[in-house]
Amino acid sequence: MAFLSRVHAALAAPLLLLGACGGGGGDDDGPGVSVPGVSQSVEIVRDTTGVSHIYAQNQRDLFFAQGYSAARDRLWQLDQWRRRGEGKMAEQFGPRFVAADAAARKFLFRGDLEAEYASYHPDGKAILTAFADGINAYVDEVQADPTKLPVEFQLTGTSPGRWSVTSSLIRIYGITRNVSDEVTMARRVAGLGVATTEQWSDRIPEKPIQVPAGSDPSVITTAILAEYNLARNGMAFQASDFPRSPLGAVDRERLADALSAANRTIERSPEEIEALRHESNNWTISGSRTATGKPILANDPHRNIDMPSLRYMVHLNAPGWNVIGAGEPALPGVSIGHNERVAFGLTIFAFGDEEDLYVYDTNPADPNQYRYQGGWESMRVVNESIPVRGQAAQTAPLKFTRHGPVVFEDTANRRAFAVRAAYLEFPGTAAYLASLRLNQARNWSEFSEGMARHLTPGENMVYADVDGNIAWFGGALAPIRPNADWSGLLPVPGDGRYEWAGYLSGNLLPRILNPAPGFYSSANEYNVPDNYAYKGLTNTRGWADPYRQQRIQEVLAANNRQTVADSAKLQFDELSIPARTLVPMLTGLTSTDPDVTDALNRLRAWNYVESVDSVAATIFELWLPRVLTRVSQTVVPQSARALIGTLSRPVVFRYLATPNSTFGSDPIAGRNAALLETLKATMTDLRTRQGNDPANWQWGKLHHIQFEHELSSFLAPATAASFATERFPVGGSGDTVHRASYRTSDFRVTSGASYRQVVDLSDWDKSIWINVPGQSSDPKSPYYKNLLEAWSKGEYFPMVFSRAAVESKRGDTLTLRPAR
Repeated sequence: MAFLSRVHAALAAPLLLLGACGGGGGDDDGPGVSVPGVSQSVEIVRDTTGVSHIYAQNQRDLFFAQGYSAARDRLWQLDQWRRRGEGKMAEQFGPRFVAADAAARKFLFRGDLEAEYASYHPDGKAILTAFADGINAYVDEVQADPTKLPVEFQLTGTSPGRWSVTSSLIRIYGITRNVSDEVTMARRVAGLGVATTEQWSDRIPEKPIQVPAGSDPSVITTAILAEYNLARNGMAFQASDFPRSPLGAVDRERLADALSAANRTIERSPEEIEALRHESNNWTISGSRTATGKPILANDPHRNIDMPSLRYMVHLNAPGWNVIGAGEPALPGVSIGHNERVAFGLTIFAFGDEEDLYVYDTNPADPNQYRYQGGWESMRVVNESIPVRGQAAQTAPLKFTRHGPVVFEDTANRRAFAVRAAYLEFPGTAAYLASLRLNQARNWSEFSEGMARHLTPGENMVYADVDGNIAWFGGALAPIRPNADWSGLLPVPGDGRYEWAGYLSGNLLPRILNPAPGFYSSANEYNVPDNYAYKGLTNTRGWADPYRQQRIQEVLAANNRQTVADSAKLQFDELSIPARTLVPMLTGLTSTDPDVTDALNRLRAWNYVESVDSVAATIFELWLPRVLTRVSQTVVPQSARALIGTLSRPVVFRYLATPNSTFGSDPIAGRNAALLETLKATMTDLRTRQGNDPANWQWGKLHHIQFEHELSSFLAPATAASFATERFPVGGSGDTVHRASYRTSDFRVTSGASYRQVVDLSDWDKSIWINVPGQSSDPKSPYYKNLLEAWSKGEYFPMVFSRAAVESKRGDTLTLRPAR
């Protein structure tokens, strides 16, 4: 309270808060600052793009400084990440969050911590401790000097909390969620039967749907995962959560709505939500196919495009360490980048099925017991003490079966449901932390050893080294399900009949060294090698449509003299293979409607490139969802539509290519009518949205990127304008290599390349990269939105690595000195 009193005393009015906001500070810290916890001086050179190049004299100081630097740029983001993940929101925001905190705590790792630390790195515990200490050192600075406090804390009347060595071990943010697919599949089987479900459910590779012995899909409802989803997604804020805010009641409501917007998924379409699971492009090219004779490695991981960015770029240099790239601000090390000898980049590899839903019969005499192997077994109850703002701590009893946390209890029917999650059961399964070993790998052998421990999330990791090798490693955490009727597609009884037989050893995961074509690429498509011995463990859900990978492959195969500029151009490639597939089906079609004729002419003359100035791209993007919906409603029986939803693009295109009797007695004529009718509706919609002037129909007039600071409505107009970003047109779509998925309500890009890099192994300093929208979350910082325009245009900045190159791009410097 004393700290908050000092904050409020320093502020004469809410608008003055912005004069004091921090979160990206350091520019005014002068040449150096004494910091308890640093043993030797550390130099943090921030280059002109806002990237911190950290030069330390020992390992502990290096990771201490990384934590300090991340907190200096992203303190509110870090605090929310930790509080939500550790189940400590009620401590700051009050009793409404107790249920969410309890849900989150069910998904904390509770196994052998020493094995956990050692899995990530031989010095894992020391690195995580130093990183947390660095964050805490900056928190201490903010506590001592409230003028450094980020505006979010000031307006909510809260303060940042402290990190521990386990804070970076949070599991709930990892992309390992597929238990929801089991619920969806069970509901389909219960409502439609196995045969119909098999017909309309995408499964790659196709596996027969078998109902496990003793399983009853009809007992599965969406309510079962309510607590699971609460743990994953958290809760929206309300005005009552900010009793210490200096704002009035009405403004507190607006504040709650603004701070909740970033976590909200209700406004996203099903297609957008599904797209969030399919991330990223990467490729590695042998020197035999490059202009320099040395490899090139490129990666652009796709996630939500938010402010601040999910990604945090950094360069870490100390004895034994010299690695540069991007990770997440809450994690030490980098997950994408290069050191002095090897480069690496990732996309999601959906090989392993890390979650299962278990269903139990409970004891009529004791609901805390469940049937297991013919007897009753007691649930383990962990009584968690949850701190609550302004109140005594509340005790939350968390229940666990031998398989995992109990997420739902149906007491009326005497059933309980638990999620078995490999990332809770096995050490070393916090997302991305195993990258610490990769950061120091010096050759393919060491890199492979590190990837054998890189369990979550599953990654297509491409590799290149200065010796000229290129490679791919399919990292994954794949539980072994020994039962013949158990594929992981459906929930199973928890009575002991369905037990994992461990998980696939990392030494047995798939990999390819120096592929014969001279390059390897991935884009989340199904890519398990045909001759892979453990192909039977493959997850059948979560693979992306093949279009981005097809385009990458055809471009790479066509050029034997690849350059860094070529890879940058390919990352921004906007040719749509779905357009190239669908538009030729209009050949020979005519219409008496002038709008439809106009659309036909524009689409037929189009090169299928969804550039910002393309009118045909706009027509296609408005037309495609109508075609998908129309075909789905045509071929899927009415009784199945609610459970099946919209069919995937590949399935719809197959029906259009070879229409059957569901299109009518003359299937070709029925298909053609559907294409023309949806095209007419598209043109009507386009004129309604954009008017009658075709100059306003260009794709970039609709499809765009823009951010408004979440708190802009609390600022004076001039200040708010400076905090907002410009609106930039963006090409591409969710199906192009330049992936730019968008919100259907206003066509704002919401998902795409959160980071791009192209690494030149002939000269590290000729590598290029970019983040979006900037490194800092502080609107006063020059690094708040400085990268956005270049990102939208497909431009890059030098990925300076050598000390001389860093000096040539020096922006400002902060030296951390030991406290005396």
